[in-house]
Amino acid sequence: MGGRCWNCQQSGKYDASQSSTSTASKKCNCPFKLRATPSIDGSGWKVQVQCGVHNHGLPDQYARHPRKARLTADENKHVEELTKRRVAPRNIVISLKEKNPESVVEANQVYRKRNKLQKEERGPRTETQHLLQWLDDANFVTWNRRRDDGSDVLSDIFWAHPDSIKLLNLFPIVLTMDYTYKTNKYRLPLLEIVGTTSTNLTFAVGFAYMESEKTDNYRWALEKLKGLFTKQDILPRVIVTNRELALMNAIEFVFPNAVNLLCTWHVYKNVSTRCSVLVPKDMRDLVKKLWNNVVFSSNEVEYELSLNEFEQPCVNSSKFLD
Repeated sequence: MGGRCWNCQQSGKYDASQSSTSTASKKCNCPFKLRATPSIDGSGWKVQVQCGVHNHGLPDQYARHPRKARLTADENKHVEELTKRRVAPRNIVISLKEKNPESVVEANQVYRKRNKLQKEERGPRTETQHLLQWLDDANFVTWNRRRDDGSDVLSDIFWAHPDSIKLLNLFPIVLTMDYTYKTNKYRLPLLEIVGTTSTNLTFAVGFAYMESEKTDNYRWALEKLKGLFTKQDILPRVIVTNRELALMNAIEFVFPNAVNLLCTWHVYKNVSTRCSVLVPKDMRDLVKKLWNNVVFSSNEVEYELSLNEFEQPCVNSSKFLD
């Protein structure tokens, strides 16, 4: 006669080969097991405790238990609606708890739901194919190129929105360029190009995913940027970077008449880092304040005075000045 068995949710061992991503598991081969069989006369069930012990502690909070923490049907629907509107997961959590103060939903649940929705939307396409299709559907101007080894692997992608191109041609004088690795799971460099209006407001010009941060990759991206200008005799006069040498070399080649300046924010971060190592603790705030006075001097006379004031407390920290 048939029966049923119940194991602890942490029974068995996690099989990492079944997952394509790096994940953690709570499975710890817990031996707890119950078995239930129906009585012969059909009056009930006979329950046997085959192993009544666990090899792990109880959860700190039942609210974090997977079954308790599952999104309800209404929460799933709300997450789906807000995800389509590009609402950030942390704001989705806030919205859910405003609707239901007793909700125990956390950001990681929203992330999992969002990832599931994105996979459903992507369908059989790869992530790169989905990105290119999305950019095309949204009328972005895009370029891409493949590796030189004859494969179909993309090495670089550049894209810009039509409205950004219009703004670029209205305000072409000053551009800021920066790159980061923290925006994608593949750790590919993302080059971000930002323009500045006559009223000192900023706007996104374009973006490029690149296979590496070599001069050749930067040159390719900057050539595509140059192609966005409707008048090739009106190009950027000032380009601000964070002293990425490969990028600076590419700028010199593509925009030879532009003045390449260093970003003051990145310079200040470097000053702060060196200051924390080479300057006595009781003088660090003063040194950083005097450095800002140097950077924001309004004329040469003020600059010379500020520089002299900056150097005085650093006399005993010659390595810092070097």
